[in-house]
Formats: sequence, C-alpha cells, structure tokens
Amino acid sequence: MKLNILDQSPVFTGKTYQQGINETVALAKFADENNYHRFWFAEHHNTKSFASASPEILISSLGSVTGKIRLGSGGVLLTHYSPLKIAEQFKMLESLYPLRIDLGIGRAGGADARTNSRLNSAPKDVFGKVDELLTYLDAKNSESKIASPLIESAPEVWVLGTSVDSALYAARKGLRYSFANFISDDQCVQALAAYYQNFEPSVYLKEPYINLAVFCMAAGTEEKALELVKPVEVWAVNSMLYGKNENFPGEEEAKSHTFSFQEKMLVEFKRKSAYVGDVKTVAERLLETKKKLAVHEMTLVTICERPEDKLNSYKLLADYFFEQ
Repeated sequence: MKLNILDQSPVFTGKTYQQGINETVALAKFADENNYHRFWFAEHHNTKSFASASPEILISSLGSVTGKIRLGSGGVLLTHYSPLKIAEQFKMLESLYPLRIDLGIGRAGGADARTNSRLNSAPKDVFGKVDELLTYLDAKNSESKIASPLIESAPEVWVLGTSVDSALYAARKGLRYSFANFISDDQCVQALAAYYQNFEPSVYLKEPYINLAVFCMAAGTEEKALELVKPVEVWAVNSMLYGKNENFPGEEEAKSHTFSFQEKMLVEFKRKSAYVGDVKTVAERLLETKKKLAVHEMTLVTICERPEDKLNSYKLLADYFFEQ
C-alpha cells in the first residue's frame, strides 16, 4: 500500500499564513521519516483558506531537508503559465533532486475569475499546453533541447482531474492519472473506467497507473475523528453554499454551529466520500477502495486545527500499513 500526502497549507482563524506554511514544512519532514511515498503541494490563489500558492518553491525548499520521499505539485495550474517555463522549473528541480520529482498538472484556475484573469490574461486550451509541455520533457524530442537544464532524467508527469475528460487525456497520452476524489467524487468510477479502457502505452508509461486522492481523518475513536473534522464541514458549508472566502473556523467556533436541514444534506453528502473514523475502520476502507477501484496509490488530504492531531492521524495510518 503506497500512501501519499497532499497538503494545502490550511489557515485557521487566529493563525497566520506563515503558520500554515510552517506546518506544511514540518509535515513534509514527518512524512519523509514515516515511510510515506509522495508529498504533494497544492496551488491556490486569493483565498483565506489556504496559504500554498507556489508548489515549485516548496518542492525546492523541502528537497534539501528530506531524504527519500518524492516531492511534487498537486498540482501546477498550467492554465496560468508558459509550458516552457514550467518545463524548465521542473527539470531544474529534477536536476537538484534526481528521481524524486513529480509534476502534477491541473486544469482548474484555482481562484476567482478576477484573480484568474490577473494570473493569465489570455488563457489557452490547457490540454494543448500540456502537449507542448511534454515536448520539452521528452529527451527524444528535438524541442526538449530548448528547455534548460539538459538532463538525462525527467520529472514524473501526472494528469490531475475530477472528470472523464481529464482521464481520457491521460489515457491517450499514456500518462499517470490522479483523481481528486476529495474535491468531487461525482465522476470517479466513470473516469477511472475511461482511463483503463482507453489507455495507450507511451514513452512515459507502459501500463495504466492511478492515484486516488481522498479526504481522511483517523483518530482513536470515530467520535474524536468527527469532532476534529467539524471545522472543515462548517467551512465547506460556508464556502459551497454561501460563497464565503474565509479562514477555517477553530474547533470551539465550529462546536457552536448547528447545521440547518440544507447544510446537513451537504455534510452527509461529503461524508460519503470522506474517510473519517478510528484507524482500523479508515485503514480497512482505504484497502477496500484500492481493491474495488483498482488504484495503485492512495493520497491522503487531512485538515484539522491542531498540527498534532494531523500528525497523529498520519502516524496512526503509517503504523497500521507500514508495520504490518
């Protein structure tokens, strides 16, 4: 069971963005020491909820203080950037930390429309930009010589998505595919099926390879786990139903919130795709999902107010899987 972590540097009420970043740095070091396979950094813009806006900078920083864990973007939002520049950045990272760099590519804007327009005033078809990016990473393609540095290895390329469209693109290009189930599980089964059915071997990959990213919280008891995730549920209600751009509420603030009927419906819907409970229940469900959907790796997204509770969740699962 290969387990990975995706961290978005969440910011809770009363905390600073600096604290959110510092907690991500500490978590990456912890993951390296506790046998997690990959650690990915998210990209978000103009949000009070997440501090991670530059995964490539975090990768560079953490590469020097970790030893074996793979580091990557979850993902780079290519709609905003020059494919050549991204190729150069990630080839440089690969040269610094050989065989440890993942280039996860996303299509979303990662922000509101106004911020997206400032990041990129003339957006193009993202799949077309991925095509261009791949030419710079393939050493056998003459275009690769444009992107410095010229190195023998290349970052591992992943297509990130939540739709059949992204799955089909990854399959037809013979690329690794990561489905962000923690964002939306609406098309999960259809997307993974489409990927398997349409996969074509390539210079990047000979057989299909899938990662599934899920929201996860393990604790000593289910009651404790549900208590720890209530701030995330309150935040989801405020964000998805009311369009609020705000920090995650603290546990004390979240405890006083009483969900309306409409809010309860959203919370119950989101809980169906979340892995929350005591460690044995969470671990067994992860294994069941891995087998049922034929995925190769599971990436865990855990958000809670206190970093010690987040570390405990990841440690419980590491001990369960890696000491079996």
